[in-house]
Amino acid sequence: RGAQGRQAFATLVPGAMPSNPPVSESEKALMDAFKKFDVNGDGKIQEGEFNKLMKSLGSFSQKEIKRLFSEADTDKSGGVDWREFIKWICTGAATNTMSASSAASFARLLQHEHRDEAIFAEQALVSKQVTAYLKESTNIDADENEERKRKQLKMKRQKNPQDLEALTKNIDMSVDDNYDGFILPIPATTEGATALMRHYLMNGSNKPLHAKFVNYLTTAFTQAYKARHPKPVVVAGTPKPGRVIVVGDTHGQLPDVLHILNQFGTPTASNRYLFNGDMVDRGAYGVEILMILFAYFIADPECMIIHRGNHENEDMNALDCDSGGGFIDEVMRKYGLVAYRRFVTAFKAFSLCSVIEKEIFVVHGGLPRVSGMSIDYINTIDHSGVTAPHPQAADIKDQVFTDLVWSDPTDTAGKYKSDRGIGIKFGHDITTKFCMQNRLRFVIRSHQVPNNGRGYMKQHEGRCVTIFSASNYCGDSGNYGAVLVLDSQYFPRYEIVEHYAPPLEEMPKVFGIGAEVEKEKVSIEQQKTESDAATSAKRAERELERMIIGIIDKKPALWAHVVDMSLRHAVEVTAFKELMCDLVDSTVPWDEGVKQWGILDSSGKIDLDKVLSRWVVHMDSEKYTNFLSSAVKSVYEAVMGLDMDLDKTLKMFDQDGDGTVDVKEVRQVLGMFDLGLTSTQLDRLTGKFFSEIAKGAADKGGESAVKMNVQDFLGRFTVVYNSSKAAGESKIEPWIAQALGAIGRLIIKTPAEDLVSEMEKAAVKIQKCFRGTSARKEMVSKRKTAKPDGIDPEKDKEKEVEHAASQAPHSRKSLQVFKSKTAPAGPSVSRVRSSQGEGLTATSASQHSTSKMVRLFRAMDSSGDGILQVEEFVNGLDSVPGIHDLEVDGKPLTRDRLMAVAQVVDADGNGNGTINYMEFLKAFESSDSGNGDIANSLAEDITTVLFRSRLAIRMGCRYFDEDGTGKVRAEELEKVLHGVNSVLARPQRMLTSAQIAFLVEALKEESPDEEEAIVDYDAFLRAFVILDTARDGAVIKHFT
Repeated sequence: RGAQGRQAFATLVPGAMPSNPPVSESEKALMDAFKKFDVNGDGKIQEGEFNKLMKSLGSFSQKEIKRLFSEADTDKSGGVDWREFIKWICTGAATNTMSASSAASFARLLQHEHRDEAIFAEQALVSKQVTAYLKESTNIDADENEERKRKQLKMKRQKNPQDLEALTKNIDMSVDDNYDGFILPIPATTEGATALMRHYLMNGSNKPLHAKFVNYLTTAFTQAYKARHPKPVVVAGTPKPGRVIVVGDTHGQLPDVLHILNQFGTPTASNRYLFNGDMVDRGAYGVEILMILFAYFIADPECMIIHRGNHENEDMNALDCDSGGGFIDEVMRKYGLVAYRRFVTAFKAFSLCSVIEKEIFVVHGGLPRVSGMSIDYINTIDHSGVTAPHPQAADIKDQVFTDLVWSDPTDTAGKYKSDRGIGIKFGHDITTKFCMQNRLRFVIRSHQVPNNGRGYMKQHEGRCVTIFSASNYCGDSGNYGAVLVLDSQYFPRYEIVEHYAPPLEEMPKVFGIGAEVEKEKVSIEQQKTESDAATSAKRAERELERMIIGIIDKKPALWAHVVDMSLRHAVEVTAFKELMCDLVDSTVPWDEGVKQWGILDSSGKIDLDKVLSRWVVHMDSEKYTNFLSSAVKSVYEAVMGLDMDLDKTLKMFDQDGDGTVDVKEVRQVLGMFDLGLTSTQLDRLTGKFFSEIAKGAADKGGESAVKMNVQDFLGRFTVVYNSSKAAGESKIEPWIAQALGAIGRLIIKTPAEDLVSEMEKAAVKIQKCFRGTSARKEMVSKRKTAKPDGIDPEKDKEKEVEHAASQAPHSRKSLQVFKSKTAPAGPSVSRVRSSQGEGLTATSASQHSTSKMVRLFRAMDSSGDGILQVEEFVNGLDSVPGIHDLEVDGKPLTRDRLMAVAQVVDADGNGNGTINYMEFLKAFESSDSGNGDIANSLAEDITTVLFRSRLAIRMGCRYFDEDGTGKVRAEELEKVLHGVNSVLARPQRMLTSAQIAFLVEALKEESPDEEEAIVDYDAFLRAFVILDTARDGAVIKHFT
């Protein structure tokens, strides 16, 4: 707002950082930036902290950093407090003297880039925060716990590692007689490892290795590797004579590993392999690959070096296979959680990098962000405490650790934030400096598929060589794989050998000899050419699948945007693509999605409601269905529990008294009350209410804001309740439910004029009999004083009906709005007589019905207080024409039976002896398949947010499930769900406290071995499926 405004603002800011939460995005951004500088949290940015962070941006010289700190530290105290920081920013001093690149770099620091963060970074952060919440909630001091773990780890290291012979004696290796799999020789030998490799070659995972052998291999390998390579850096030479074969990412693709081992020979001390990380995740055979490598290493520790990649990481493993993970699910299917924990222990032993002949640096990811980094410094990192540091760790060593396994080279000079959300991008100048400072020739790394479709890529003038060994990556990339061979005879020259591995079932041919091998080489090349078309098709299919999952993940944001912007639900293709790029993913071809999905209507537009409703997350679980019914039912009961009279109910939603409400008005009013819904659930519910109305307005060509008749809105809300209630267990006697249906149908077919006139006549008789003339005057007086602004209930009854008809929504889904679930099978009512005797189409039947219900309620309300007494309700029903002709269970509806119906209507609400308008609507409003979509939408939103948080829920449950049973106590699951809620921003909260209670109650089961109820969380989280409703609920993807 100008220099004076900024300066005035800066003078008002106190020195200490405010304790209240930020009120604006700008203030939040400034607070986040201050916290990034203030690492130790003492409220001041010390010079060392300032220096460290500015260096990490990669665009500032030491001299420039020193000058900037001096400008910020106005009182020369040696630290920058909150007031000085704000003044430095707001007055422009921070960027006035910076170069263009430095200013841009600094601006990136202040921006929020959550949308660009990788899935892993987000999920890992949430998971770790949930764990911290659980530690605190279970009264475990996190600091004391970590200190205890460090002491235990130190004690373990001080002990001499157990020799393999003693270790073997302590493991029971006996197997069942009916086991027909591979018998591993103990102790492991090179011959035994080769035999194991051939076993996997012939059987894949069809005949899995016995769990006891897996236990032996993981435990023995961990001990042996830690003894042979205790430091994070392996200093090795090339065998003389001999060679080192560097293998890049294999990602669970067993055919690639088998092909490489066959082509280059058995691992030995003179034929040494260096596996450069990422042996697991994405592919289906991570376990088998590790078993082969572990067996060879145990047999000969000099035959192999194994590096850690970013996927030898618990948080990555916990992601779905399509999201980049999958190893934990693989191990759980094959051997269980205890086995997975042994693999994690092995991961912690893997090296971080190697230096070959003191001249070549080999690392999985890339170079660190810290300038002047030495190999000796890297060797001081404690690499065996965790599989990977926290993605947002501030500790220098943790950042270096992270960069070594996550970073990527770029063709632009300098250091930049990585698109992955973790690590950095480093340019040729960084590679050159690192090599010069450490007297290295070049760097070998892996971590990414070369963008040229080959198995390797050379960058930075040949000083950075990428080796990637997983050919046809994930089955749809069509790339070659490659290895790099360093032969001692020709060192430092190297050879890169590419391959394209055939499917596992064809691999036995590869293990032929002589001419068959040459023939096979030709067939592999031919196979790649022939498979290109199929690979391309599969890649396109997976890309469409990723777009669908992206839409599902971002549904809360998409619905919120629709509500906030009051968007019409039919939008132009350009607007749709812009929306998807902004809120979902800008890197995928939305044009292709529009084409393949066939979502254009006859006018060439896209119906947002149809797109957002087309793909749904479903859970194939009866217990979960019961939970959804309870959750949706509670929403309606919360509104009904307000217990307002008729005029207050209408006035609450229709504040300007025009008889209509728009989407923002409804969203605002619903947000005023504790309805048991999160913010995103309210957005979803509101948007669904108005979706059909928007379509009707679009069909008419209207451009004004979409509005709904207020009485029709209340009717739709009632349908939501009845739909959810019908799905659950009804405690109403069958004859009463039939009676309500019969009365409802009678009201529908009776013309409003006849219905209300008879009712009013009866009301006059009742008033004369019970209250006299003075009571009648009192009733009229009350109605006049209680009227809404600008509306006289007595004079404007007919106008109210006419206005409701004029505001009629044209909804095809309301065609059967009067068809009760208790009605017999047959054609639905298509036309209803209006009060003037003219035909009323079923399109406008809904608002006609709700207008009739208002008039009927008023006529029954003989006291005029806006609330029906039970006696008034019975008297009103007794006066409905044709009521005495109805029979239920072969018996007429006598006054006593009507009283029983009235008591149920009241007891099903609040049971206070009165019936408000919402209870009245609920008693007679029928539910149809169309409006049932509203309840389904709300239920699907709840399912979607659980789906989005499934990783954090699973990680939280595993905190309690130390034995890996897949089950936790019900109260533990409740703590996990509250923990996930606590770490999400308020608009992203997945469930309310009431919904959490409903869910836990629905999922819990009694266990004969446990005193308390338990929950099978593993089965629950494996029940997710994605359905395509436009294809009759076809399953798009399972998440088992």
